[in-house]
Amino acid sequence: MRISAIRDLLSPEFKKVENAKKAEPAKSKSPASADRTDLSSSGQRLSETKAQVSLIATQLSSQPDVRTEKINEARQKIQDGYYNTPEFVDKLADKLAQEFGAKKS
Repeated sequence: MRISAIRDLLSPEFKKVENAKKAEPAKSKSPASADRTDLSSSGQRLSETKAQVSLIATQLSSQPDVRTEKINEARQKIQDGYYNTPEFVDKLADKLAQEFGAKKS
């Protein structure tokens, strides 16, 4: 999964928000007024999406690049001849037929 692709999709939305902020006239603040932020629904969705992207990026960075347990399992199956058995070949053929729509599950 490419995180940069998601960022590139969101970039125009970020620009719209920044341009809208710049276009608003500066308002004078009274000393008693408090700062307040109101986000539009699209701004809220954008904020949530950014948080989700950050979470996914963090999760992906914590995953190992190579899953050695899976590699070792596949090596053992090759050595044991598992992939040469008629049962495996039949199972593989059924899955391929389902994948290509020739057979329903």
